[in-house]
Amino acid sequence: MKFLSLKKCILACTLCGILMVSAQDKETKTILVQKHTIMDQFAPELVTPVSERLELKQQRIAHQRNTRKILDTLDISERKRRRLLKELQRSPFSERLDKIIMAETHFEDSAIKNDGNR
Repeated sequence: MKFLSLKKCILACTLCGILMVSAQDKETKTILVQKHTIMDQFAPELVTPVSERLELKQQRIAHQRNTRKILDTLDISERKRRRLLKELQRSPFSERLDKIIMAETHFEDSAIKNDGNR
């Protein structure tokens, strides 16, 4: 009986270790961009270099993470938050998303100012 519980304990520890390592691997995921594009064959002077495209992609990812953090701090319903997160995945630089974030933060700022005046 003790032997079976020891096996279960070892199995559980092994699975936890594997899950923790896989979670750490997801954070260090490398960003890939296409080295040669079709446009590169026909108009190479119009194509941005790989290093610049990689930098732009990193900036877009950083912008999405920042926007996601802002959305998580807003006091909005879960349904609206899910909808906005889906919108963020589809088009990270959408005007609709920016309007909602600006309106919510402006509303919160004005509420804070009004409370400070009392």
